[in-house]
Amino acid sequence: MPAIKITPPPYVPRSDDTTLPCTTTPDLFFPPDRPERHAEHAQRIAAAKALCFRCPVRTTCGEWAREHKEWGIWGGHTEEEHGYRPTTARLKTRRTNHTEAAA
Repeated sequence: MPAIKITPPPYVPRSDDTTLPCTTTPDLFFPPDRPERHAEHAQRIAAAKALCFRCPVRTTCGEWAREHKEWGIWGGHTEEEHGYRPTTARLKTRRTNHTEAAA
């Protein structure tokens, strides 16, 4: 399975000085392409949220995700916690637009 590479949204500062937690371990922030056991799912989400809460752009990230109905963990919250549940078609669109398989 190819690794996920996150392409940060436009609000993220472009600088070598800014390394966001989601760019170092992106697989935590999105569900795998296989079924997850409940415990595995809970651990992945808890680890992603812990990284988000240390992030300098967490609030802006969460606002952006709500506005664009992003899937995965953004700003320390899941899509359900942001107040929506993306459809399968929307998930495919978002994966294509904001994430890409690492070469």
